[in-house]
Amino acid sequence: MKHPVTAGKIPINILILFLLWIAFQPANAQKAATTDSFDITNNAIRFPHQYKKWGFQISAGLLLVKPPMDLLENAIQAPLVNIHMTFGLPWKFSLEADVSTILVSNQFALGPRIGFGHRNFYFNLGWDIAFVYGQMRQAGFNNSTKVFLQYPNLSLGYKLKKMSFTVKGEAVGILSSVTTSGENEVNRSKDFFNGVTVAFYLEQRLWKNHVFVFGIKDSYVKYYWPTWLIFTTFNRFYHIPELSFSWIL
Repeated sequence: MKHPVTAGKIPINILILFLLWIAFQPANAQKAATTDSFDITNNAIRFPHQYKKWGFQISAGLLLVKPPMDLLENAIQAPLVNIHMTFGLPWKFSLEADVSTILVSNQFALGPRIGFGHRNFYFNLGWDIAFVYGQMRQAGFNNSTKVFLQYPNLSLGYKLKKMSFTVKGEAVGILSSVTTSGENEVNRSKDFFNGVTVAFYLEQRLWKNHVFVFGIKDSYVKYYWPTWLIFTTFNRFYHIPELSFSWIL
């Protein structure tokens, strides 16, 4: 019997190479600053600025996650595909949507933001509602899950002309959760505090208006939705690190 699929391990060599690459970027960015009018404020997607009214942005990339060893067991791991979108609204508001998937585990999140800025410093407040749907009906499995979550969040950012830095914090609440195996209900719960997340995002202009996004995130949670298929019974919080790499399209 095949093992369940969960989120992928973080390849340390990729992180080291990326950080070395970033170390050489500021000098190149400074030289480029004198040749065009590019401003990262108008091209970033994680940076907490209020995006232009009725404007639309989308990024696509991968999430690499390392769940705790006592959750992993013998699970095969794979990266999550992530799509992130921003839609600008009037009066300093915007709407953000996020989709993360590894086929057997999927999360769809949507929520408003209100943003403010002064000079190079920006921040926004938001509240996301997310729906998680997972199913595994191959290789002898007949399991599914449906979960509703909420993510009140705060983002703080600082920008240079070609680069931005963002720190984002979230509280994670489970509104309802139902997991089944065949006709049997394995787990049902609702209305509990699930933990917090802290993330750091670096957005760097590479050439023209092409921007690359690198993120580091730590989730301190009990329930981690990509690993639902493991059916863990542990009632404790775990630190779950995550790397993200994406392009703004």
